[in-house]
Amino acid sequence: MFRYGTAVWLFLGVAPYLFADAGRNINQIVGDRAIGMAGAYAAVSDDPSGMYYNPAGIAYSSSANISANVNTLQSYAITYDDVVAGEFDYVRDSFQVLPNFFGVIQPLGNYTVGFSSTIVDSVREKQSQTFSDLTAINVDKFVFNFDRIDTTYNVGPSVARVLDNKLAVGLSMHLHYRSAESISNQHIKFSAASGNNISWNNSYAEIKEVGIRPKLGLIWSPMQSLSFGLSADKTFLISGNLTSQVSACGTDLTNIGCQTQSDPSITATAFERDYPWQVRMGGAWFPSNVLLVSADLIYNSPTYDDSGDGVLLSTVDGALGVEWYWSPKWALRSGLYTANANTPELALGSINQAGHVDLIGATVSITRFNQGSSISLGTLLNYGQGQSQLFPTVASLLQTTTIVGGTVFFTTSYRY
Repeated sequence: MFRYGTAVWLFLGVAPYLFADAGRNINQIVGDRAIGMAGAYAAVSDDPSGMYYNPAGIAYSSSANISANVNTLQSYAITYDDVVAGEFDYVRDSFQVLPNFFGVIQPLGNYTVGFSSTIVDSVREKQSQTFSDLTAINVDKFVFNFDRIDTTYNVGPSVARVLDNKLAVGLSMHLHYRSAESISNQHIKFSAASGNNISWNNSYAEIKEVGIRPKLGLIWSPMQSLSFGLSADKTFLISGNLTSQVSACGTDLTNIGCQTQSDPSITATAFERDYPWQVRMGGAWFPSNVLLVSADLIYNSPTYDDSGDGVLLSTVDGALGVEWYWSPKWALRSGLYTANANTPELALGSINQAGHVDLIGATVSITRFNQGSSISLGTLLNYGQGQSQLFPTVASLLQTTTIVGGTVFFTTSYRY
């Protein structure tokens, strides 16, 4: 049977891989109107955020429009159960303030053109924990510090045109840029029963990606109260680089210096990450001039990530949103969405498995309109529970993993 005393030593050897997240293809919901409707926007998309969801929708904007997420305050916690000595949890926290969307659109003759900057994924995680008197594994003190930031940007122009009264087509051509960095530091002071030894481990990893993400969209409106949207896109990498370093030292207090240590050389490798094809299909129904119901189905194809996670599965996610104008100056929006993991479910007895946590989320916002401008204030909550394998080479040990997150957003738009 695997013993937790052994887990400490294995833990020291897998620092670069320890905090590989359960991957998801739905990571951020952006925009002014769209975020309140949980991203169910493929068949609407008639404001600047349409350049992200379905660029065909901006063709239906009757005037120039500027929209921005002025502030998006994001916070969540990931809890890994019973990681240390079979009873202590790891808890990672993330807190950040992001202006995660800015866009402007302008009618230009028969066309509508625009430009947008979107943070499509962003993680800012920290962990600092100290465990003392772990007698089950002969450890007096275990100190762990972790810091990670991972942000992906899509920036670029869009163009759209109404082909006839019922059909519009649009194209976004975005630059993809990803910057990720993680630092992990661990220190273990063993008890006298284990010779008063000390182990120290530090790891560093940095990822840079540059690519392009074209997105093609269509919107068909067979009648005034009904519309259907379809968009497809894929990120094509131009370059991808991974830089990493691992340093370790194990001391024996009866001798001088490190009795065990790792090569601290910095290594740099190039990789070509395969991003999925994403197809977003949606429908929007306007049962009255004060009520809108919208739904999206989002498919992401299977891929292979040679920078860490290996085979990634296809995912199918959904979003459902409602918008209600209770007066000409006030609107209430709300919605539900899923963000399913693109990693396989974990199996006891296997090794090197990425974490798997499916999320479900809910949003609600209130909007005030005034002379062509609007401001919105809302919140987004999400929750999920699954499994992780923090010790990749230990087939007999999995950790129950819980994610609880919350976002408060303040957005504004202006038509001119």
